[in-house]
Amino acid sequence: MGADGTPSKLIDIVAEDAALEILSSSGIDMKIITEEKGIITFGDKPEFTVVLDPLDGTYNATHNIPFYSVSIAIGNNEITDIKYAKVFNLSNQTGFTAELGGGAFYNDKEIQVSSTLKIEECAIAAYGYRNGEEVFKRLARQVRRVRSLGSAALELCYVASGRFDAFIDLRNRLRPTDIAAGILIINEAGGMVSDGYGNPLCIKLDVISKVNLVSSNRSIHNSLEKIIGL
Repeated sequence: MGADGTPSKLIDIVAEDAALEILSSSGIDMKIITEEKGIITFGDKPEFTVVLDPLDGTYNATHNIPFYSVSIAIGNNEITDIKYAKVFNLSNQTGFTAELGGGAFYNDKEIQVSSTLKIEECAIAAYGYRNGEEVFKRLARQVRRVRSLGSAALELCYVASGRFDAFIDLRNRLRPTDIAAGILIINEAGGMVSDGYGNPLCIKLDVISKVNLVSSNRSIHNSLEKIIGL
């Protein structure tokens, strides 16, 4: 069982150990937040916090579905403090990056969220429990396409690059390790992220905090929240 309370797979443990070894060898004092081991501190005076998910999309990776990633973000104590972010697609060796105030990039090309204005033209990635069936019926009736690809970090980046118009997860199970990098990338690409209730998303950088999330371009965000109607 991982520090976040979810079952651990061997592949997750191996990936995390490898990533931690690389970070440790840097010789830099830092605090690291991971799914498996929780909060780890290297050195006596951490200069920053690293939010790490070395394998986001474990099911995909173990079933030969080419959609899984490494997600890493660097900041301080809150998700709004993130300064640098990278999500690397392990299946095709491509990456999304962002620096606070410096834009978002896919490999070396700057990216932006979509310019879609109409809900009925939207392609979205969405997740929810069965007790939220009515919400997803409303969404499905009004948008053009709904997909669930299995890696929140990459799906957030797909919104940032305009491949999806929105990513919505209403299961109240997304943790900082899942979303810290993707949120900065979306924001730097001109998008919006909220908690589904119309509030800016705010979550501590720890192992146990969990949230709902709605992310999209700015033109459709309010309309999506009205459809969801939390």
